[in-house]
Amino acid sequence: MESERRYGVQIHHMMALCGGFLGVYAIVNRMGVFASAQTSNLIELVCDLLGRDPLEISLRVLALGVYVAAMAVFVILEKKTRWNLEYGAILVDLAAVAVVGALPETMNSFVALYPVFFASSFQWCVFKGAKGYVSATVFSTNNLKMTVTAFVEYLISGKEEAGRAKALDKALFYGGTLLYFHVGVAAGYGAGLLWGTRSAWLCAVPLALTAGLIAVSGIQAAEEKLMAS
Repeated sequence: MESERRYGVQIHHMMALCGGFLGVYAIVNRMGVFASAQTSNLIELVCDLLGRDPLEISLRVLALGVYVAAMAVFVILEKKTRWNLEYGAILVDLAAVAVVGALPETMNSFVALYPVFFASSFQWCVFKGAKGYVSATVFSTNNLKMTVTAFVEYLISGKEEAGRAKALDKALFYGGTLLYFHVGVAAGYGAGLLWGTRSAWLCAVPLALTAGLIAVSGIQAAEEKLMAS
């Protein structure tokens, strides 16, 4: 397992909170569209190709293109620049919530969520996990699987102290990611009921807090490196 980064778990969990907020925002405020992943979009796209509205097909293909484009942009920036892409992902998220919060409630839901498609995909590429654990911050299926399997492993490990400790640590990490994601869901749901599409702007608060954690983590790491040299 890689050396533990200062505040790495907290940063990951805060981004999961943001992922949950944006996920439920799209569902509550934009006609049930889940913009953080492509599974449902691809299923609906196949259904559309088998005989539905050509306009709907076009909008879903464009949504897929936007999602994939974010992945391509991530790879290019990661390989060709030295930018801190964690800050980049936060800026992309901030831009997305600023835009979608300002768009009319009456416009096509898929078109209105194109910024969230891009931001969620980019966030998924950048925030890949912590403590050596691979974990998404924009959807929760695999986090649920890892929480359950690790906790069961902990329960059946018997007196294998090392194995039990590792399994418990894993369960707590993935369980924490699930918890923060769904705290974000609850916050986004409540905000959506109160403020509708404008509720997207509230996501700027946890994004700003996460940026602060990243900054503090970087400063402390630099200080520790200086003291060790």
